[in-house]
Amino acid sequence: MATDAPLSPESSPPPEPSQGPFLGLGMGFALILIVVVGLIISSRTSPTRGVIAPKIMQSGAADAYAAKLQLSDVTLSAADNFAGGTSTYVEGKVTNSGGKVVNGATVEITFQNSLGQIVQRETQTLMVIHTRQPAPDVAALNVAPLNPGQTREFRLTFERISADWNQQKPEMRIVTVSLK
Repeated sequence: MATDAPLSPESSPPPEPSQGPFLGLGMGFALILIVVVGLIISSRTSPTRGVIAPKIMQSGAADAYAAKLQLSDVTLSAADNFAGGTSTYVEGKVTNSGGKVVNGATVEITFQNSLGQIVQRETQTLMVIHTRQPAPDVAALNVAPLNPGQTREFRLTFERISADWNQQKPEMRIVTVSLK
């Protein structure tokens, strides 16, 4: 009977050299490289590549009906808030001198320093004062529309204004208007 003799280390086939983690790392690196190159190429041919982003602190054109909304009797006030800061309020009256019902508007507010330079420009939704007692309650115009010929009080609230602000009334203008 023939018995199988144990193979000696000299007679076994030589082990194949291990590829180790280098093969997997190389494939992962190649995949990442392909994705990055694809993104670069697609961004260079994107249809939005030529679009110019709006510039910070640049004023835009106003809606045509905005000229029929007049802001008047603008006053400033300040109050301490619960966070230890100060809230600044810009209050006044808005009048609809046009023939349509306004159910939304935004106001652009520009604060300047003592040299007349713009230090802050914001756009806020025009909020009208709904009730005054027991405390002022404001609502957007979609809740309380402004009818033709009607005048309502408004209030804009600012939590932070640039420290360089000259503490004078800001420039204000209506920029967008929603009509019913």
